[in-house]
Amino acid sequence: MVFGIWITTVLAFGAIAVNWYLHVSLAQFVLMILFLFSFAFVFSKRLLSLFLPPYQLPVLDRLARQPKVAVLYATMNDVVPACVRAIRQAYPCDVYLLDDSSDAAKRAIVDRLAVEMGFRLLRRPNREAFKAGAINHWLRAYGSEYDYLVLLDADSALPPDWVGHALRYSEHPDNADLAIFQGMVNIWNTDRPFPGALAPAHEMSRDEWERKLAGYLGTIVCYGHNVLIRVKPLIDVGGFDERYVSEDFATAIKLANVGYGSAFVPLHSWEAMPENVRGFIKRQNKWTRGSMEFFSFVPPAKISPAKKAVLLMIPMGHLAYVAIFAAILLAIFGRYSSFNQFLAFGQNLASAPIEYIWSIPLFRFIILLTAVTSVFTFAKILQVRLKLFDFYRARTLSRAIGAIMLPHEVRSMIMYLVDRTRRFPVTPKDEPPMSMREILFMGRGTVALIGLMSFGLLLVNPVGLYYNILWLAPFVTSPIVLHHYCGPRTAPKGYANGGAKDLLADRRLATSLDHPRNRWG
Repeated sequence: MVFGIWITTVLAFGAIAVNWYLHVSLAQFVLMILFLFSFAFVFSKRLLSLFLPPYQLPVLDRLARQPKVAVLYATMNDVVPACVRAIRQAYPCDVYLLDDSSDAAKRAIVDRLAVEMGFRLLRRPNREAFKAGAINHWLRAYGSEYDYLVLLDADSALPPDWVGHALRYSEHPDNADLAIFQGMVNIWNTDRPFPGALAPAHEMSRDEWERKLAGYLGTIVCYGHNVLIRVKPLIDVGGFDERYVSEDFATAIKLANVGYGSAFVPLHSWEAMPENVRGFIKRQNKWTRGSMEFFSFVPPAKISPAKKAVLLMIPMGHLAYVAIFAAILLAIFGRYSSFNQFLAFGQNLASAPIEYIWSIPLFRFIILLTAVTSVFTFAKILQVRLKLFDFYRARTLSRAIGAIMLPHEVRSMIMYLVDRTRRFPVTPKDEPPMSMREILFMGRGTVALIGLMSFGLLLVNPVGLYYNILWLAPFVTSPIVLHHYCGPRTAPKGYANGGAKDLLADRRLATSLDHPRNRWG
C-alpha cells in the first residue's frame, strides 16, 4: 500500500505540477519524491488504522509461575522524586536506582529516596557508555539473578498493575520468541501548558501505531524505557549496544539478529514531556542524531527487507522534513518575478479566486491532496474521540515547534556526518518559563531563514509569496505561538516534575489496561 500511494502521488505531482523543461522544477520534483515517500507511509498508517481492530498479542489468563523481575530506574542529574515514589508495583519486584549523577545535590536526593523507598542504589566510578553502560554494569553485577528487567527513565511512571499484566504477555508460550515488550506511552505532566497542548493529539498516533500497525507488521521496537525485557537473551547478546545514541533500537536489532522479536503490549505507561521548547529542542536534537544512526545499524541487520524499510522510515521522516523546506527555498530563489507580476497575480486572485487558484497546477495538486488527507484525518479524529479544538491546538503548536526546530535538525544531521562522537544530553526537568528574547535566541536560525526568505520574496520572486504563504506562516508566527505556551504565564503554580506530586493518585494511572474508546475499529 505504501508503495502504491507513493507512486500514485509522485505520478500525480509529475503530471500536474512539474514543468519538465525547467531545471528548478525538476529539482523540486526530486525533493518531492523523498517527501511523498514519507507522506505515503504516514498516510497508509492512518488509512489502515481506521479499519483494523487493535492487534491481539497472546496473553495468559493467569501466571503459572512467578518470574523474578528487577526494575531499573536510570537517572543522570535529572531525578524526579515523584516518579521514584511511584515505583510501587503490585507484583513483587526488586528496584535498583542506577545513578550516574555528577551533581552533588541530585546525588543527595537519590540517596534520600533510596533510603525512603528501600530501593538498592547502584553507582559507577565513571559515566562510560552513558545509559547503556549503566544498564550493562547492572547486568554484569545482578543480571543472572533475574528473568526480566523493567527499564524506567527518570520521568517514567507505571500504574501499579503494569508488571503483573506485562508478565502475562511475556510468559505466554506463543510469545517465547519475543524478548522486548514495549508499553504504550502517555504524557503525565499535562498540567503544564506546553505538554498539555501536545499530549491529546498523541492518541491518534498511539492508536495508529502502538495499538494496531506495529503489531500487524511485526515491527522491531524498543523505546528504552517503560519496557519489559527478557534478561537471558539480553546477556547472551552482550547487553545493551554501547556504540549508539539510539542504544534502545540498536539493542532490539541485536536481539532480532539472533531470533528474538519485540512487540507493543496493550498496557499504558507514562512519561513527562519537556515543559517548554527549550527542553524539547534539546531532546529532539538527541533523537535526530539517534535517528541518523539507523542508517548504520539497520541495513546490515538479519531481518526482512520489509522490517528494515519500516525502521528506516524513522530517519527518512527527518530527511523529508528538510527536503520539503529545500523545495520552498527553490520555489522562492529558483524563479524570478517582478512586483508588477505580483500585483497582476493579486488582481486575478481577487477577481475570480476559485477559478484562478484552480487554474494553477501546483495549487490543484495541493488542494486535491489536502482534501483526500483531510477526510481521513477527520475520520481518525472521530474514531479516537479527539476534540477538534485539541487537535488544531496541537497542530498549531507542532508547526511552531517545527519552524523553530528546522535549523537545529539540519545542524544535528550535519554534526552526525562530521563528528561521530556519542553525546547523551539529559532532557532538563523543572524548567523556568521562557522570555520572548530567549525564544528568539533559540530560534535565531529560523529568524535568519525568515530574513532570507523575506529578501527573496521582496527582491527576487514576489509572486512566490502566493505559492508559499501557507508554508511561511508558521515560521513567522512561531515565536508568538511558543511564547503563549512557554512564556512567563506558564510558570508552575505548585509542584512541578521534581515536586511532591503523588502520581499514583492520578486516576489515569489507576490501571495499565488499555480500554480503547474508539467509535469503531
